[in-house]
Amino acid sequence: MKRRCQFPSVDWRRVRWGTHAGGVGLVAGRTPRPFFRAVAVCLLLMSGFMSTVQSASQTTPPRSEIPEQYRWDLSVMYPSDEAWQQHYQELEGRIAELAGLKGTLGNGPEALLKALKLRDDLNVQIEKLYAFAVMAHHEDMTQPGPLARYQKAQTLATRYDEATSWFQPELLQIPEEQLKQWLKRPELAVYAHYFDDLLRSRAHILSPREEELLAMSSKAVHAADQAYSLLTNTELRWRKVRDPEGNEVEMTTPMFYQALYSKDRDYRRRAFTAYCSSFLDVKSTLAATLAGTMEGDWFYSRARHYGSCLERSLDAENLPVSVYHNLIQTIRRHLPLLHRYTALKKRTLGLDGVHFYDLYVNLVDIPEKRYTFEQARELVLAGIEPFGPDYQAVMRKAFESRWIDVLPNRGKMSGAYNMGTYLSPPYVLLNFTGTFNDVSTVAHELGHAMQSWFAAKNQPPVYAGYPMFTAEVASTAAEIVFKQSMLKRTTDPAEKAFLINQMLEDMRQTVFRQTKFAEFDLAAHQMAEKGEPMTADALMARARQIHADYYGPDFVMDPELDVECLRIPHYYRNFYVYRYATSYCAAAAIARRILAGEPGAVDDWMAFLKAGNSLYALDMLKLAGVDMTTPKPIEEAMALFEELLTELERLLPQTRAAAASQP
Repeated sequence: MKRRCQFPSVDWRRVRWGTHAGGVGLVAGRTPRPFFRAVAVCLLLMSGFMSTVQSASQTTPPRSEIPEQYRWDLSVMYPSDEAWQQHYQELEGRIAELAGLKGTLGNGPEALLKALKLRDDLNVQIEKLYAFAVMAHHEDMTQPGPLARYQKAQTLATRYDEATSWFQPELLQIPEEQLKQWLKRPELAVYAHYFDDLLRSRAHILSPREEELLAMSSKAVHAADQAYSLLTNTELRWRKVRDPEGNEVEMTTPMFYQALYSKDRDYRRRAFTAYCSSFLDVKSTLAATLAGTMEGDWFYSRARHYGSCLERSLDAENLPVSVYHNLIQTIRRHLPLLHRYTALKKRTLGLDGVHFYDLYVNLVDIPEKRYTFEQARELVLAGIEPFGPDYQAVMRKAFESRWIDVLPNRGKMSGAYNMGTYLSPPYVLLNFTGTFNDVSTVAHELGHAMQSWFAAKNQPPVYAGYPMFTAEVASTAAEIVFKQSMLKRTTDPAEKAFLINQMLEDMRQTVFRQTKFAEFDLAAHQMAEKGEPMTADALMARARQIHADYYGPDFVMDPELDVECLRIPHYYRNFYVYRYATSYCAAAAIARRILAGEPGAVDDWMAFLKAGNSLYALDMLKLAGVDMTTPKPIEEAMALFEELLTELERLLPQTRAAAASQP
């Protein structure tokens, strides 16, 4: 069960996007924000699984009892609260200084350079201030002092946004030919890609009055999103079921995903029915909130002269819509592989048919190994050795320099994430308990950290982030290479089968499942664009057909499953979810090249990590030898899935025979 890269405390749209109403291509490369690199954003693979705070149980120690070597060292950023407060006061004055430059950007290249440099420096300074406040708060979220500091940082960030809202519109008022002449100067040439990205949005920028009206509409248009969040997080009536030990369990989202891994099939079935029933109670309301969100996306798309919601969304990172369609079409051609995997689950588990609540059960029933963090460290460092000595040296530094907050403690933010800023190490928050999934999470989050580190060390502030389209590539590639190295070292057939099952589940949930979501996301947006009724029954019928297509004849379509399309939070994020699948396919292609020892593959990989936001996302991936405008990376991912599936089919009879021979 994956709980990584969670960061609910900051609106995800603000972490990497700007704030123009209707979102006209607002990515870090075009509109650097103070927090554009503050966190490696990746929404949960387990849809709707919310992050929580570690409870004050008897087994979870207070932070004061966590040994120092397992706590990150934030004193590198600020040695004391007094230092943070002093920096806060300094930044207040500098924000006013930048605001005072309003109306001067077109006065000449010197005036433009002055403003850009001041803005860039303020971005990284506020990013540092903000990130420290967030991380210190997440150490123990029950403490009022860090909470107050975090709220103060939020206030400063909002003030900065308001004080600089004029900046980008004023840049667009500079005549393009004049701007191109200015950019020939060496000191301004570094901004060439930034302005190229900015200027291509001209056709979708409206008049000042129209922009003002869109901004005024934003709160009303996003009311459906807010209603969905309030309903699903605070007002749903969760049913209760008894677990295998006889304890009464309220079937909330976290408990549901825990139940899916239970070996007790009757408990899984009852948990599934109870959980889905809570959403079915309010299916018409959920359909209305989803329809409102889709119609809002279509409103902004038409207002900004886009032909479709998909076109507007992908234009944010200069992506052609063919990238999206290519993913769906290629995965559909390979659905027989998923059908084969589903049939294997049916045979191995001895089922008449596979239900949704059977999909997550491990096919290899062996006692799970436990690992110390020191063992995890050595396994991960050994596993990522194919990435080369430079990469390995920085990852070793992460372990040795206390960039990682390792263990759970009372009040600590749960899950895992990487938070790197331009002026600090790329810190990693974990809640390590010793499972294999925890070890994999170390590799995954440090993969994010490596990209943050190499981008910051090789790019100026304006390009030190990375595009959302590539956000999961570095982390997933690290995890794939690590798992492949574990698989290569393992000789026991049962352990090998266990690892392969884990990798197949990664691909089922990250590639197949997320592409299925992407297909419904597109269908729902197209319903809005065509003005079709978006009732609960209409939406669920469309989702049911897609689900049946994906899982094939051995899958049983329980009627309760239809409501899944109304409960997935990703659909409120304007074509976000497809990035999981494309990132995995790109990462698998990169990993294949490196593990095969292709000449130049490691150098290409390092060039990708160092590129930051200095290129468009597709061009960045081409540095690593991956062209996501073609089916090839997706085809290669499917070839890997088939290879793993074939090996698991071979190993499972051996593991069952070995288990049967045990006394």
